[in-house]
Amino acid sequence: MPLKVIVSGAGVAGLSLAHWLARIGATPIVVERAPHVQTLGHYISLKGNGVEMVRRMGIFDACEARSAQLEEVRLYCAASGRLLRSEHTATLAKTLGGYILFRRADLQAALYDLSAEHTDIRFGVQIVEAHADTGHVEVTLSDGTTERADLLVGADGIHSAVRGLAFGPDFERPLGGYYITITQTLHHGLAPVVHSYLSTGRMVNLLPVTPDTASAVVYLGADVDAPPRNDAVAMRDYLLATCADFPDDVHNVLGSVGADDFVFSDAIAQIDMPRITRGRVALIGDAAHCPTFLSGMGSSLALQDAHMLAGSIARSPDDLDTSLARYEEVMAPIACRYRDSGVRAHAAFLTSSRVKARIRDLALRLTPERVFERGVRRFFDSERPLADLPST
Repeated sequence: MPLKVIVSGAGVAGLSLAHWLARIGATPIVVERAPHVQTLGHYISLKGNGVEMVRRMGIFDACEARSAQLEEVRLYCAASGRLLRSEHTATLAKTLGGYILFRRADLQAALYDLSAEHTDIRFGVQIVEAHADTGHVEVTLSDGTTERADLLVGADGIHSAVRGLAFGPDFERPLGGYYITITQTLHHGLAPVVHSYLSTGRMVNLLPVTPDTASAVVYLGADVDAPPRNDAVAMRDYLLATCADFPDDVHNVLGSVGADDFVFSDAIAQIDMPRITRGRVALIGDAAHCPTFLSGMGSSLALQDAHMLAGSIARSPDDLDTSLARYEEVMAPIACRYRDSGVRAHAAFLTSSRVKARIRDLALRLTPERVFERGVRRFFDSERPLADLPST
C-alpha cells in the first residue's frame, strides 16, 4: 500500500509537499479551509535556495512569467528623501543564486497547477481533531468526515491549527510591531523600481508593479499602537497618521485605500519550537518555524521543508521515524539561521533609536559593493549549497 499523507493547508508549503509526495509514489490528501484557491497575496521575493526549489519542480519559467519587472531596488531615508543605496535585481539574482519578485498568490497558483492533477485537494474543510496511535493518525474534518493516514503534516501557517492540536499552544514569539500589505489600482507615476523608505521604527516598501498598480508593504516597530482590524478606511487613516513624515509617494499609495479594498495585517512574530515532529505528525513552513516576513526567506524555507520531508521519506519509505528524524535534523538548523536573520532585520530596520537609525543609513550609503554583496549573501544564507537536500 502506498504511504498516505494528510496535509493541512493548500499554501506554498502544502502544495509543494503534495507535488513531491506524488513524485515518490505516496498518496497526498490536502485539506484547506478556504473555499477555493485564493488569488490574494502580498509580494514576495523568492531568492537563492527558494529559486533552486522551483527549478527542481520544473516551474521556474511559470514563476518568472508571473514576476514583476522591477529592475532595481532603491533605499531612501524617509525623512530627507535621500537615496542611500541602489541595487539592480540582476545583481541580486547573481549574488543570491536567483531572485524572483512576484505575489505569493502567483507562487501558490503555479504550485496548484503543478500538483492538482495528482492530489486530492479538498477546499472548505479543516481538521478539528487529530488522534495518533501506533503507526497511524486519524483526523476528523469540519464536515464530519474522518480520514486515517500514515502521516499528518501541518502546513497551515503561523497560526497553525495542527500545531495547536498536536503540540499545544504558546510557540509564537512576538518580535514587536506589525506588518501591513496593500495592493492598489492607481496611476502612481513611480519609476518601475522597488522604493524602500527607512525611518526610525518604520519602513515602507513601494512596488509599482504596473503603471496603474502599486503594492505597499509597511513595517511598524514595537512603539506604535496596534492597527485597526476589519476596517479598510480606518486602516488607511492609521497608516497615513503613522507614516505622516514619509514622502508624498508613500502618502499617495496609502491614501488610495478604499472601503472595499483588501488590507492584510499581522503581528511580527516567529515560531520557535523545540521539536517540529511528534509521532506521526510533522510541521513544515510557517507552522513549524516562521522566520517572519522580515527574514525574506519564509517561502524559500517552506519550499525547502517540503522537498526535504519528501526526500527523507523516499530514502526510508518503510521507516517513518527515521524519515522524520532526518527531516528535522537537516531543516531545524536552516530555519534557525533564517530566524536569526529576521531578528537582525528587526533590530536594524525597526530600531526605535534615532542614533542607530542614522548609523544604519550611513552604513547603507558608504559600504563598498563587494562587502555589501557578501553581507547580503550571509543574511539570506545563500553561501550554503543544497548538498543536504536530495534530488527527489
